[in-house]
Amino acid sequence: MKTIMVVDDETSILDEVKSCLEEEDFKVVAVDNNRKAFELIDEDSEDNYSLILIDTSLPESNIPAFFSMKPSSKKNIDTSSEENFLQKPFTKQQLIDFIKKKID
Repeated sequence: MKTIMVVDDETSILDEVKSCLEEEDFKVVAVDNNRKAFELIDEDSEDNYSLILIDTSLPESNIPAFFSMKPSSKKNIDTSSEENFLQKPFTKQQLIDFIKKKID
């Protein structure tokens, strides 16, 4: 089972994303702030996560989105490529398709 960490300060979004991904047989670690996310990554080893989604905005805009990153690629993070972002709001299917594309 793949584990995904989702970091967002809006609990309603966390709950919705967590529920959606658990229905697709992902294990989800939902975190409401960056500090807690870093603590969990330090405790658990970042290799335990297949993907991390972080609440942010699209590059050069104020449009809310999730930024996706694989923990193992933290040294080569490309925040300029919009393909690493999922714009909010999104549908359940868009979320699932985005996750599967990033994990594969």
